[in-house]
Amino acid sequence: MSEIDLTAAVTRLEAAMGALRARLRERLGISGNDLTVLQFVARAAAAERTVRVKDLAAHLGLSGPAVTGTVDRLERAGHLCRVPNPDDGRSRFIELTEATQHAYASAMDSTNERLHELLSSFTDRERAKYVQVIDRVVEAIEFGAPTP
Repeated sequence: MSEIDLTAAVTRLEAAMGALRARLRERLGISGNDLTVLQFVARAAAAERTVRVKDLAAHLGLSGPAVTGTVDRLERAGHLCRVPNPDDGRSRFIELTEATQHAYASAMDSTNERLHELLSSFTDRERAKYVQVIDRVVEAIEFGAPTP
């Protein structure tokens, strides 16, 4: 397999991810940055993990106040809700609203199931290698970009 074949595969992956994000943005009526927030919250819920503002801030590389503003806006739009943390009454977890959960699942069609089926077929070693390759591709893309 040549370098051209590898580059073509990355290009196809990029196009497929772009199409998925466009479908999700259209169905949910949101921007790309908002979609990143909703995807993070949805993936955390699927993994039975909770999400706090500081988790989103770390994931997005933004300040807590910037993320709070985004969460506030998405909450007003009916996409997110804050629920009490049962272990700490002062803090709140961020979750998708029921309507957004349904819209997100509908927009994803069978994508999650197909990805889960594929990834669960990998051995632990293959998963580790897959993550390593993805990290290297991301690094090449991020560090190859011109500085603004």
